[in-house]
Amino acid sequence: MNVKTLAKLTLFGLAYIYTAKLIDTIYHGIFRPAAAAGTVVGLNIIAGLVQLLFFIVFYQQFVPEDNPTLRTASWLAIIGSGIGLLPKLLAMAVLFQPQSLFFFLHHRAQITALCPWMTAVLLLTFSLVFFLEPGFRHNKPLKRGFGAGAAGWFIMAAAQSLVIINYMTAGQLVLVADLFAAGPIVFVTVSSLTFLCLSVFYLTFAFR
Repeated sequence: MNVKTLAKLTLFGLAYIYTAKLIDTIYHGIFRPAAAAGTVVGLNIIAGLVQLLFFIVFYQQFVPEDNPTLRTASWLAIIGSGIGLLPKLLAMAVLFQPQSLFFFLHHRAQITALCPWMTAVLLLTFSLVFFLEPGFRHNKPLKRGFGAGAAGWFIMAAAQSLVIINYMTAGQLVLVADLFAAGPIVFVTVSSLTFLCLSVFYLTFAFR
């Protein structure tokens, strides 16, 4: 597969995740039945794997071999995407409760709080490095794409920072949708802005 095809598939997966989270926020508990939960989590894992594959192929096909800065930044994106898979795998483990993953389940709060933040920070760093790359100075579509990616992952990192701060101070995991009285509205706004920005990023490569 090439970068263009994987960008389209990643965008499709991103749209699925956004839609599923939006539906669950508005109709909380709709995916609670085991069959529905298993389907949603399974598709989330597939979407995460496609994103990881996108950055691997991006590294192989797009990044110049003689530019160590961009290659390092690309590795940050690959690592960040890999870390982003952990909460998705955790959700599957919670659903099926395998004894072999007891240690994994025991640290579910830390994984749920820290991994999305680490993913967002690493991908934010990746996009900023490419955005500031002098070689792309006159390539407006790429500059716009990486700038939009940086904005999307910054919003994600900022929102997840609130979750981490609350977890460290209150000692319990509370997701963005439940942090404030208007939490669902905040979550929908943050998710929508993130989805819009990251859509611009992936569309840049989908139709490049």
